Amino acid sequence: MRAHFRWTAWIAGLLLSLSALCVTPQTVVAQSSLEEAFELSKSAMEDYDFLELESADAKLMQAAQIVENLGMADKNAANVYVAQGIVSYGRFKDSAPAIADERAFSAFLKALTLNENAAIPKDYRTTELEAIMARAREAIATTPKTTIATIAGVKPVIEHAPSSAHPRCAPLEISATVPQHPDVYRVTLHYAQDEQPGFDAVEMKPDSDAPDTLRAIIPGLNTQGDRVRYYIEATDRAGKSLTNAGSESQPITTVLTGNCVGLSHDEIVAQYGDPLFQLSVMLGTGLGIVEGETYTIPTTLNGSTVTSASAYSGVDTGVATMPLHLRASAVFNLPANFQLGAYVRGQLINIVGKGRKLPKDTGNISMIDDGEVVGNLMVGATVRYLAIASQPYRLYVGLEFGWGGANATIFTGSKFNDFKAIYLIKGPFHIAPEIGFLWSFHKYVGLAIELAIPFHFPDKFNVHFDLSVGPYFQF
Repeated sequence: MRAHFRWTAWIAGLLLSLSALCVTPQTVVAQSSLEEAFELSKSAMEDYDFLELESADAKLMQAAQIVENLGMADKNAANVYVAQGIVSYGRFKDSAPAIADERAFSAFLKALTLNENAAIPKDYRTTELEAIMARAREAIATTPKTTIATIAGVKPVIEHAPSSAHPRCAPLEISATVPQHPDVYRVTLHYAQDEQPGFDAVEMKPDSDAPDTLRAIIPGLNTQGDRVRYYIEATDRAGKSLTNAGSESQPITTVLTGNCVGLSHDEIVAQYGDPLFQLSVMLGTGLGIVEGETYTIPTTLNGSTVTSASAYSGVDTGVATMPLHLRASAVFNLPANFQLGAYVRGQLINIVGKGRKLPKDTGNISMIDDGEVVGNLMVGATVRYLAIASQPYRLYVGLEFGWGGANATIFTGSKFNDFKAIYLIKGPFHIAPEIGFLWSFHKYVGLAIELAIPFHFPDKFNVHFDLSVGPYFQF
């Protein structure tokens, strides 16, 4: 705790020096605000001593904002920035050394603009912090002495010379010159290929030989299209945008030319594969629009037989749940991002058998013949277009057409002893728009999510919605 009490004494000295000032009515508010900043700084260092680093950092950011809003050149305010540099470095030195160094340097630079003799308190000195302070002294010595208000009023700038063209599939290095500025905390490159929605982001890093020059790489996998769109943005510690080169709405564009170089076809195949054939096996469920008679089957409750045929008039138009189904598809990849193949869909429960009637003396009861199944199988062909074709994330839209039916479950309610009846969607023909998402997390294996909406006709028009999820294998 020795460091805690020495720091408290240091801050207390600042407060005592303020009491000796001769103030006018206009400076009373400013003095009060400075005292608030010093109190925040004192509290922050107490948090720091107890390793509450996030709390300490937040309080010092608030204290620094007060000083900057006042636009004052009080030498004592330099200690707020010294404290901020100490805490910033302590918070990030293990998880993000470059950020820790940058934040400490910026804070010490501000401190020295207010007081050229600003120094790190003895109990907080380390070799690393002293080296950063020495760099800040060297930087401040090469420019005219100024106040914190003047520095805060200078807007950061980004100097960037874009390239109009670049070889396709080669990594694209983006460089920019960002002169050191106390408010700049991070510089980020945002980029996208062709009309890809949204932007990927990567932080730009300083050049070891020229700290004001920042660089980032757009990978070769993101330069396979016709063009690359990007913009560069500088932000402060709160994530507020300070300045930028290009923007999200008006990005800088580089045209990609020639055949793939730098990233060969074999390298792309090695990472994501170049499949000719794709087999998917998915499990799913759905909802159906039903209306009319159910497919009658018997059930037994408490030893007595109940049938859906007994006084059950039918089903009103509405939505019914559909049992689990297993769906498999096999497709071949064609030129121009098309896929062509076949599919089969079978329901896992509520398999409907073809009914027969018992002799008249047993009543009009529908039974199930073993081994004869109807209405639970759909087969057909599918044609798809890969709207987003680049691995590893692909999106397709397609159309299915085929033969077969499906089953929906109908609960008749307490009036009919909660009889679970089956509604049979016969078809026998159907056509179905579909949309699916493919994620290749391995060269040969991925995850598929698909929504299909089969329309059945002509026996009776019905429609149902199938949502299926499962793995796919590509070769």
